[in-house]
Amino acid sequence: MCGRFGQAYPRMSLKDWYRAAAMPEFDPRYNIAPTTNIVVIRDGEEGRAGSMMRWGLIPWWFKGPGKLPLLHNARSETVHEKKLFKASFRRQRCIVPASGFFEWQKLADGRKQPFYISSRDGNPLSFAGIWDSITTGEGERVDSCAILTTDCNALMQPIHDRMPVVLAAEDWDTWLDPMPSTDEVLLPILKPFAPDLMQLWAVSSAVGNVGNQGEELVKPLA
Repeated sequence: MCGRFGQAYPRMSLKDWYRAAAMPEFDPRYNIAPTTNIVVIRDGEEGRAGSMMRWGLIPWWFKGPGKLPLLHNARSETVHEKKLFKASFRRQRCIVPASGFFEWQKLADGRKQPFYISSRDGNPLSFAGIWDSITTGEGERVDSCAILTTDCNALMQPIHDRMPVVLAAEDWDTWLDPMPSTDEVLLPILKPFAPDLMQLWAVSSAVGNVGNQGEELVKPLA
């Protein structure tokens, strides 16, 4: 799963990295939790651009005011089948840029040790995402998204059995294509990221408090 990540790259760095025509203003954050507004990358009529979305998918048919499920992740193995996700999977896909993400390892004594996972070369991780849009009763449009997950790679295996789908650069165009696509085209690119391109280390348990922010959250434990 992916329940916490960071995005601390400057706005212009993301704009250049994704060759985007536009990028919104945002503050760097080191401890992002579901329901937060996050930066996503989409392709549209005017080309590739960044925008802000709620992390936690709200399906277009959800009318409320019932309790909304916390749809911040979607399993890549079943995303093309589930009613909640399949329409977005075929035609409304995005990339969620991340500096890195956190996962917790269960220890023998019952405690959980957080780890920070990032790219070895220092470039952003490009999480595969899907998005949807609703209009509230007050006429406000709300765009929202979910991050796809897959089996863990060899690096993460000792920590957790799932990880976000990290897209290789050569798959960005296919994934972001705003035209409807097929399972045969999309599903093969939703695979675990190469372990030799990632790194991880143990970090402070302070990341468990969503109110905590700051670069110290991603520094290795002494």
